[in-house]
Amino acid sequence: MRDFAVVDRDNVWRTYQVYHLPGEGQPTREDNDWVNSYLKIKYADILNRLASGREPSNDEERRVAAMFKGEPASAYSAAAQNLRVQEGLREQFHDGLLRSRYYRPTMERIFRTAGLPPELVTLAQVESGFHSGSRSSAGAVGIWQFTRDTGKQYMKITRYHDDRLIPDRSSVAAAKLLRSNYDTLGDWPLAITAYNYGTGGVARASGIYGGDYSEMVQHYQGPRFGFAVKNYYAEFLAAMQVHRYEDQYFPGIADEETIRPAPIKADFARPKHTASKKSSKASHVHHTSSKRHHSKKTVEQKT
Repeated sequence: MRDFAVVDRDNVWRTYQVYHLPGEGQPTREDNDWVNSYLKIKYADILNRLASGREPSNDEERRVAAMFKGEPASAYSAAAQNLRVQEGLREQFHDGLLRSRYYRPTMERIFRTAGLPPELVTLAQVESGFHSGSRSSAGAVGIWQFTRDTGKQYMKITRYHDDRLIPDRSSVAAAKLLRSNYDTLGDWPLAITAYNYGTGGVARASGIYGGDYSEMVQHYQGPRFGFAVKNYYAEFLAAMQVHRYEDQYFPGIADEETIRPAPIKADFARPKHTASKKSSKASHVHHTSSKRHHSKKTVEQKT
């Protein structure tokens, strides 16, 4: 929760440091800003010193220099401009593994039925940490993080009902989308990337490089094709690795209890105030009508 890694944005295997922020609890915005500034300044200084041709002067500089063995000094300068600080997700990933036990058997059966490798279920860890009530700032909802527009192609989504919140139905939808991506793109790295970036976008990007996933990720500079998209497939592979060897990454997790999710409502009642307004309006009209009738009768009586 309070760990931060500083890496190369394009070569994430270059992890310069994992920094633990002292203290307890969720880091504040100010904490995040401070760590981001501290780590970027620290490693930009080291990389720029090495770029100037100076010999490494301590163990830390020697460790960084070893990452660039055989590369020209200009590589240090470029790397100094390409630093990224990423907040750690260890606790969230741990809890996602415990939640996944509840969902995996059914999800894997759904994926096998659709003719998909059951390992693809791990994408739910990348998308939501197997959290069925997850909602993103971009409007993606549920365990498979479907947006409304994409979700409507595979599920029932209305003002008063949302299949995205029903894990079984959204898993069927995810299987259909992944199968469609694979049939269109013919390659799992591309099909998985398309789950994040969109089938059409990946088709256009990969087409430039003859369908070569590696070339596309390294060289394509299209709109919104940033860090998250370029590393989406790698994140999936990392999640697969952690799931397969979870007891090595989280010793003792095999003995921990499965997290059973709380029920999520997918049906939403019409707002009560709407019915009350209609009732109130009808009552008001009836009351007004009665007054007018009474008034008319009084006039007639006077007449």
